[in-house]
Amino acid sequence: MKRLVTRRTGVVAAALAAIVLLVGACGNSTSAGGGGEALADAAPITIGVSTVATGPLAINDQVTKGLGAYFAYRNANGGIDGRKVELDVVDSAGTVAGGTSSVRQLLASKPFGLFVLSTAPFTGAQSVLKSDPTTPVFVLANGSLVEAAGLPNAFGMFTDYTTESFVGIKTLADQGKKKIALVYDPTIGEDAAKNAPAEAAKYGAEIVDVPLPATTTNFAPIAQSIVASGADGIVFQVVAQSIAGTMKAVQNAGRPLPAVSYSGQLNATTLELGGAALEGMYFSALFPLVTDPSPAVQEFSREIAKLAPDAATVLGILGWNTGAMIEQAVKDADAAGPLTQESFMTALRGLGGKQVGVLEKVGWTQDVVTSIDAGKTDVFSLYQVRDGQFVKVGS
Repeated sequence: MKRLVTRRTGVVAAALAAIVLLVGACGNSTSAGGGGEALADAAPITIGVSTVATGPLAINDQVTKGLGAYFAYRNANGGIDGRKVELDVVDSAGTVAGGTSSVRQLLASKPFGLFVLSTAPFTGAQSVLKSDPTTPVFVLANGSLVEAAGLPNAFGMFTDYTTESFVGIKTLADQGKKKIALVYDPTIGEDAAKNAPAEAAKYGAEIVDVPLPATTTNFAPIAQSIVASGADGIVFQVVAQSIAGTMKAVQNAGRPLPAVSYSGQLNATTLELGGAALEGMYFSALFPLVTDPSPAVQEFSREIAKLAPDAATVLGILGWNTGAMIEQAVKDADAAGPLTQESFMTALRGLGGKQVGVLEKVGWTQDVVTSIDAGKTDVFSLYQVRDGQFVKVGS
């Protein structure tokens, strides 16, 4: 696997390159050697990042760019309690094998913490991660996958797709819908499909199971099966192309239906692909849109425009907010005593219920940190497509 160095021009290059370690530059002096060993005062904090910089899932690298921009900004303003944060970034190419090798390479440098991006790399990395239960690991993957891994040191930075399907079911049930089609990609939505019927039954509704592989290109049969089932609403757990194709096909079949998608597709690409067929559709969301007027989001927008303009996205804001959560946990651990990997993880678990960065409320609890929502539906906001734009309509 290849270690990466951010290459940009001028001031941006200097700011971002300052936090990315070159090959061979990351020794053991910047990390806590074990869960209980204290990090020296003012010693830099190294976060190893298994990113997805190449391959079909390279869009996830926006998360790494958002994280890098956050710490470039913080480092330029004194760091965290006087400590600078350095990123050691390795490309997994978004593969299972790449996850295994990149995480093994990163752990060899004894970082203070790790961040593993995307489902396939995390799947490949699990065997390596199980050999080191003391290093905090942030994971960008479906929360149910993080939970299933059973790693005591893993912190899910994304939502649980099953929980988000419950948000969609409730949204439609509140509108009086009684027969809801769950349209899901089998690679990410099997857990949702298994648990959705019981959730729908709480509202006197039932689920129509509609698996939709991401490779599908002909959506007419999918629309026909939805219409034939008598479904009066749709909950999506699929990629943007599948949402757009299905909504257009259902509309062409003469029976447009209300629909809800999970937050992973709350982006401009989905709007562009779906066009008018998405008008009125709902999207659950935990992280705000980059256009949100809150001071925290405006700070992100201002700084990301300088440091990594191509990460001015929901994924970029997720990476940025991971930085904010790391900062808050470091500060809380410092305030309680020496900063160790163990005290840092204790502080991370204590962030549940608090406003941190752009998040109005971190969903984690002391016992559940495998997804950023911790299985709670009340931490999500709801957006609706109106006149071709996302408009926040509830939380």
